[in-house]
Amino acid sequence: KLLQASECPPAVPPARGGWAVSRAAMTNSPIKKVCGLCLCFCGLSTIVLLLFSLIVIFASIETLAPEQQEVVEYLDGKAVVNGPTSKLFNPFRVRTRREALRIGELQYARIKNTLDMSVRMVEGTRKEFMGPYEESEGVTDKIVLKKDEYIRLVDMLTGVERIERGAKSLIPGAYEEYPEGVEQAIFIDRDQAPVVLNKADGSKRLHTTSGIFFPAPYEHIVELRELIRLLPHEIMVVRNSAGRYVIKSGRGADGTGAGIAFFLGPFDTVVELEVSRFSEPLEGQNQVVSKEMVSRFDMRVRKTFFQYDVRTSDNVALRVEGAIFWRITDVAKILSMTEDPVGDVAYKCRNALISAVGQVDLETFMGTFEGLIARAFSAQAADSFYPERGVEVQSLEATKYACSDDETARTLNALIEETVFRLNQVMAQRSQNDVSAARLMSDIWLATQKTDLIQTRATNERLVAAQQGADEGIQLAKSLTTFFDRLNTSLPDLDSRTDVYRLHKKVENHNERTKAIGSGKATLFLQPSDLNINLAETYKQMSKQDL
Repeated sequence: KLLQASECPPAVPPARGGWAVSRAAMTNSPIKKVCGLCLCFCGLSTIVLLLFSLIVIFASIETLAPEQQEVVEYLDGKAVVNGPTSKLFNPFRVRTRREALRIGELQYARIKNTLDMSVRMVEGTRKEFMGPYEESEGVTDKIVLKKDEYIRLVDMLTGVERIERGAKSLIPGAYEEYPEGVEQAIFIDRDQAPVVLNKADGSKRLHTTSGIFFPAPYEHIVELRELIRLLPHEIMVVRNSAGRYVIKSGRGADGTGAGIAFFLGPFDTVVELEVSRFSEPLEGQNQVVSKEMVSRFDMRVRKTFFQYDVRTSDNVALRVEGAIFWRITDVAKILSMTEDPVGDVAYKCRNALISAVGQVDLETFMGTFEGLIARAFSAQAADSFYPERGVEVQSLEATKYACSDDETARTLNALIEETVFRLNQVMAQRSQNDVSAARLMSDIWLATQKTDLIQTRATNERLVAAQQGADEGIQLAKSLTTFFDRLNTSLPDLDSRTDVYRLHKKVENHNERTKAIGSGKATLFLQPSDLNINLAETYKQMSKQDL
């Protein structure tokens, strides 16, 4: 329609014999329509292209904030544009926007270059823009070590190892790793010491200095050893790095110590023996035999329980229980001769007891039980079996025995009951005899005491009588002296004085007898002649007195 409304220019004839188109033919031909369409399309395309170019241009203008970065990929490589800025970018290049790394005071970042694979570490309070080929592996906190902490850093590129101690904060190197993390230092006292292995040369050392311990590079603590204390009666055997046995005694080298304490060397080990352990058999149960590891040898007397099945000569099966008392005398012989000294002692004593019981019958065994055990012990005590193994058996004591089968046990119980009954009767009779003997001894003692009492009383009475007699004699002598002195003038003759004194005493005795008879209740019949008196004269004298 536009072509129709417009005026077509006149046709220009060709210069040389060309063709010419008339205005009327151009107006009405299809060519006029095609030309119009072409012109219209070209105009629209130009307008659209112009609009698109303007849009692309304005869209390629980028504004970057202070923490932003634009990575542009060109045909020959990459480039970065850091903010803050505004820039027109090629719209036909690939662009990537990323934030700058914000790293705090206690942080660090590991940045890797993907072009040459180099690594750099960035720390501190800062804003870091990465290069075009760099990538961040993340922002990580710094390693903070306390006073008693350390960290082992290993360079994965060179293999060099270093130790960093606290207190500090640090970042690892570009190629350093710390697979074991932050480790705690060890506080060493007198009771423990670490065994340190140096992986650089394979050596070991025992660190015994008290205080806090930090290992050196390539050193690792493989073991923390405790201080070993031995009592005076204990012995321990140590195998050194040369494979030799070293005997450690609690009494010391001179045998007079009161205990020792020591650390095992870096390559030393404690020798342990797997010995038998015999439990104390419970009533009606079998003894349990097990194994245990022993590293300390007790030199005191030890007690080992036993439970042996024996058989008498008359084929009676018995089970004997008791204890063996023994001790260790030489540890060196134990190490060279046996692995199980406890088992050797127990089984040797069993053989001796089985041999001794097998030679007697049940009745003899029951009658001489203790003597039989003592003879069995004496027979094997002098054997060289024990000294060769460094042990000494002191006694073998059996506490009980019983039959293995029920029928024999019932018979044995009956015999035991009969024996016990008989023993009870004997004990009862002995008790009665003891009571009678005690009563008799008491009576004898009492009679003896009575005899002593009588003798003592008689002695006392004799003493009293002698004293009284002496007193009376003195009085009599004094009275006689006085009597004779008074009659000295009237009766000069001594015989006359003696007769007078004899008559005086006779009259005095008659008066005493008469007084005794008169004071009693007895009736006395006397004749006058017995009294030597004249009753008639006496009556006359009494009558005169009455008158």
